[in-house]
Amino acid sequence: MKIRGFRIELEAIESRLSARADVREAACRVQGEGPQQQIVAFVVPTNPASPPSFDALKAAIREQLPEYMVPAHFGLLAALPTAVSGKLDRRALPILEVHAPEPHGRITDPRDEIEERITTAVRRVFNLKERVSVDHDFFNDFGGDSLRAAMLISALRDDPVTAALAVRDLYQTRTIEGLAQRVRNTSGHANSHKPTEPAKRLNPLFATIVQSAWLLLGLMVTGPALYLLAFHIVPDATASLGLAPFLLTTPLLYAAGICLYAVGSVIFAVMVKKVLIGRYQPVRAPIWGSFYVRNWIVQQTARLIPWRFFDGTVFVSVILRALGAKVGRGVHIGRGVGLVHGGWDLLEIGDNVSISRDATLRLVDLEDGQIIVGPISIGADCTLDIRSGLGPNTRMEPDSYLAAQGYALSGAVLSRGARWAGIPAAPAGEAPPAAQLTEGSHELSPVMHGVVLLGAKLLFTALAVLPVALAVLLYAQVQGIDTAAATAWLLHPTINTDQFLLSALVAVLIVPALLVSRCVSMRTLGKIPEGVVSRWSYTYIRVLLKRDILDWANDWLNGTLLWRVWLRGAGMKIARDTELSTIFDTVPELVELGPGTFFADGIYLGAPHVHRGTVTLARTKLGASVFLGNYAVIPIGQTIPDGVLLGVCTVADDRIITRGTSWFGEPPFELPKREIVEADARLTHKPSWIRYANRVFWELLRFALPLVPLLLVATWFAVLEAVQPEVSLAVLAFGVVPALDLGFLVGLCLFGLALKWFLLGRVRPGTRTLWSCWCSRWDFNYIAWHYLALAPMQALEGTVLLNGYLRALGVKIGKNVVVGDVFALVVDPDMLELQDGATVSCLFQAHTFEDRVLKIDRVVIGKNSSVGIGAVLLYGCHIGDGTRVAGHSVVMKRERLQPNHTYAGCPTHLVG
Repeated sequence: MKIRGFRIELEAIESRLSARADVREAACRVQGEGPQQQIVAFVVPTNPASPPSFDALKAAIREQLPEYMVPAHFGLLAALPTAVSGKLDRRALPILEVHAPEPHGRITDPRDEIEERITTAVRRVFNLKERVSVDHDFFNDFGGDSLRAAMLISALRDDPVTAALAVRDLYQTRTIEGLAQRVRNTSGHANSHKPTEPAKRLNPLFATIVQSAWLLLGLMVTGPALYLLAFHIVPDATASLGLAPFLLTTPLLYAAGICLYAVGSVIFAVMVKKVLIGRYQPVRAPIWGSFYVRNWIVQQTARLIPWRFFDGTVFVSVILRALGAKVGRGVHIGRGVGLVHGGWDLLEIGDNVSISRDATLRLVDLEDGQIIVGPISIGADCTLDIRSGLGPNTRMEPDSYLAAQGYALSGAVLSRGARWAGIPAAPAGEAPPAAQLTEGSHELSPVMHGVVLLGAKLLFTALAVLPVALAVLLYAQVQGIDTAAATAWLLHPTINTDQFLLSALVAVLIVPALLVSRCVSMRTLGKIPEGVVSRWSYTYIRVLLKRDILDWANDWLNGTLLWRVWLRGAGMKIARDTELSTIFDTVPELVELGPGTFFADGIYLGAPHVHRGTVTLARTKLGASVFLGNYAVIPIGQTIPDGVLLGVCTVADDRIITRGTSWFGEPPFELPKREIVEADARLTHKPSWIRYANRVFWELLRFALPLVPLLLVATWFAVLEAVQPEVSLAVLAFGVVPALDLGFLVGLCLFGLALKWFLLGRVRPGTRTLWSCWCSRWDFNYIAWHYLALAPMQALEGTVLLNGYLRALGVKIGKNVVVGDVFALVVDPDMLELQDGATVSCLFQAHTFEDRVLKIDRVVIGKNSSVGIGAVLLYGCHIGDGTRVAGHSVVMKRERLQPNHTYAGCPTHLVG
């Protein structure tokens, strides 16, 4: 049987107990439901007058078996129940009433008021009536788990005397007396800002009018451009070149168009920034005011830049310099680094700096209804590791290092040559030196490296378009369509039923075809060797190209049964019964996964480590039954043993992780026990063929999603063809076409909205198993939303228009709520409640998939509270009114943060 996700052998526990001289025989059972399940053991003492100490029994088992097989509670029996056959009748074992440990042993009563308060809270959490000892272990003696830990700390935060306690304190001290000592040590240091009137909120009406006008202006500009392209440029090019030459040159024309657009978008963003902002200065201004709206427009233009096309090249630095930043030579900026929010004139980056994947440079932040702009300075030879971040008004001195998941709060200075880690970032030793290059490693100049990489990206893009062009050419030859007929059709497009069905077939098959071709491309790029290479080497170009292909495949296959098949084809070693969601920056051939591995979303798996101009490449191995929570980081070269669980936003460290243990936090600490949900194996690991077929159906249905935009495009052309003879060219280009473009975008959003309510309806808190039909529908809805509605919704970020759409999805949003730039993709809208005046830019994790069971519950953000960028709020948490949560923090499930306090950390704690 399984408990806490691990296979439990009750007979093994019984044999160890029975081997003791003071135990005649023993039996075990699992009692409780859901998260309350625990192992209990019954012993028949050799000498009933002198029974064995339960603490001694527990200690003996802990020395011989893994922690997850240690019974939570013990009981005494005169004899074990047996069946007619004489064998143990396990079902006849009594239900052991949970009580304080060792009631017959020594009890150390509370010795002062602090210990008394904590004892009262412990008894309330465990529903105990008898005395408890202040030196008993919360996990091993009381049988606590991660859920009860959050409940206890939340209860203690209700008391002003113990309000400063954090979840980490409980895991580190584990006893009542230990917690009491923490309270004594921190007495007088708790930070609670006085409840003050929240910053004055401006009426968003004026801002909304200007923002809407800007969005409509965009349609007015792009509409005529699309009309010109569709009805003039393409037909004229076809007539001039001939049908076959035009189709064969389409890949080259497409690549050239990408280059022209990339350069033009940069020039446009620079011009808009100079006109509306000039030079950025440190400022704190109200949201919906003049500065906020002008900065929002600049952000919209910056989003037009194809950052993914440029990333990995030195040209990202060139763009930042054009926008006003001071950027040195040899700077590495990874994918996902937020560069579109503005404030570039206040950014200074020294030579040879490395900024890793999804790092945060928060030049512009939102807090308490205000927009805050502050400088960030990064000295020479500094490194920001994966998903680390700097708040406004921060500085990294030369040669300093910010570890993965670390975040420096506003005003922080990271000293020269030091390694900083945690939230808020604190000194954690010396910065690591640059790795020694492997002999024979060659490098290019940064400019030549960028040119080669961009050329390779354009080549892959052209090769993706070529099969479509060849298919169209083949169809034209079979149907006898010549240049004149093709030109006439382009000028007056009509599609009959057969042509539409053929187009639909191509739309459905194009993604699977591209997935196959790009899997072959991963092999064609060759194996990446282990070692240390230059950041500007040909080897790293191949790494970046593989990363681009992997990211694209991620969007279509994550969480599916086909994902592991594709990854195997790309070179990864994956054992059976694995479940993988999105992974980032992974080199497939350098990763090995054991059986039963489960990944949640957003796993940074074995990413090449870029540091001071070098790139370290090494093999990463994960054992059997490893669970990785959302945004977990597995640094390159790690070897993770069997049965390990890493919680949300946790960085793996194989120097301390042992088999069968659970870890969470930054820096990580061990979870002796965690909340568990048991379910029928047929719903989690061994599905019936009907459930298997159901999941395959919903996963394959993803490939039909291109039919929605195809239908809307066909409608776009049909309406234009019908309207053209009735209106003037000016009305057509500047009225009808923009209206159709708007209808296209609204249609995508409405489809996403209707799909959510059709597939899921109003979602309620609860649990669902991995192989349930509901989970398959839920997953499909997420992918459909990402593919169809994400782009239009991103255009609405920073406007109150987005609030209205989120309400339609099911989010409870109060008045004057300000939402940041992460709300365009909301997975569990029915679970979110944002009360009046809240300012939020965080990530909501209203569900988890531990034990292959989806657990989902509400997340509440109180009135006038602020939650920073990249913070993760787990299901069941509640942010108090007027409370601030720092960026990159993690609020644990069921955790309650008290009103009018400031919290930071993973997990959160009070900060000054």
